Amino acid sequence: MRPTTRARILTAGAAAVLGLSGCAGGPVLDVLEQDQADQDVLTIRTDLDGIDLATTRFLAEQDGVEYFAARPAAGSASEDTVCLLAEEGIGVGLECAPLESGSAGAVMRDSRATVALLPDDIDRNAVTDDGFALLHPNLAIRPADAG
Repeated sequence: MRPTTRARILTAGAAAVLGLSGCAGGPVLDVLEQDQADQDVLTIRTDLDGIDLATTRFLAEQDGVEYFAARPAAGSASEDTVCLLAEEGIGVGLECAPLESGSAGAVMRDSRATVALLPDDIDRNAVTDDGFALLHPNLAIRPADAG
């Protein structure tokens, strides 16, 4: 992932990538309801306008990339929007999308991997059946050449 390049929003959403569908609802990510700990704070805090930095929560790290979930700043997106952040080197990639019960939310895709933010109640067996590995209960990753 190029640190200074933001991943493009996939209009089809992660539901299409993962072959899943879900019903409407608000954000369903319990990790965002927990108190922010030291590991939840981004090292890089620039170029993140629109993100409520008090809501960042660390999810996982793989190959030098740290993944976080966060809420957008008040008034900057719909109430069901949750953001996926990838911090690597000197930059942060960012994708925000609605996160609904049973359906994957924000997706980041680069030359190495596809990463998807998952709600608490998603069918993780279906996610792994689609070739994704779970880095965290709320984060799935699949090599770019796998799909």
